[in-house]
Amino acid sequence: MSKIELDHGLAGAQIRAASYDEKDNSIAVVWSTGAAVRRLGRDGPYDEILDMSPAAVDLSRLNAGAPFLDSHRDDTLSRIIGSVVPGSAKIALSQGVARIKLSRAAGDADNVQKIRDGVIRNISIGYSIHAVEKIERDGDIPIFRVTKWQPLEISAVPIPADFGAGVIQSSRTKSTKSTQAEIRTVPKYSPAAARLRMLTKMQTRNLLRPEGSIH
Repeated sequence: MSKIELDHGLAGAQIRAASYDEKDNSIAVVWSTGAAVRRLGRDGPYDEILDMSPAAVDLSRLNAGAPFLDSHRDDTLSRIIGSVVPGSAKIALSQGVARIKLSRAAGDADNVQKIRDGVIRNISIGYSIHAVEKIERDGDIPIFRVTKWQPLEISAVPIPADFGAGVIQSSRTKSTKSTQAEIRTVPKYSPAAARLRMLTKMQTRNLLRPEGSIH
């Protein structure tokens, strides 16, 4: 087991406007599907996949009312256009879902209206990485499967990394922050490596149960 310096990650999803609830000015979102995202590290490119099993994801920051930002910009309070409804973030069917309470401030009205109209559809999460499994692949770039991580914020963005994430339909960009993450290298031809490859393939095809087992 070693440690690796990784950027705080960014991964995306989608917003679907039909879930908008006018009564409480909120909208439901899928904030991550765990889809593979191509990254560029110090040693070259790799595919990063977020483990979407409940045991892998620390939802405490989201469920405490994490901010909903404009394009991950966190330099001023004016970038906040909403917040996660406390207790609404969860893992369901191997996807991260939550409900977002949108701002009623006059300065946010244009973006909020675009979300309500379905013009702004894409969202992305900023997250910290705590543990990673790495596997080398013959003739291909390695996989970094993030096995312990914590979402920190959700953002409305023009283009997401994960096109399965967004606002729910009812009836990686580089960060300036970094973290120390544990990384475990899985032997290429071990049973653990074979299982990791299978989990990776199934997760990218949305064929995993919420606890991460295979159908």
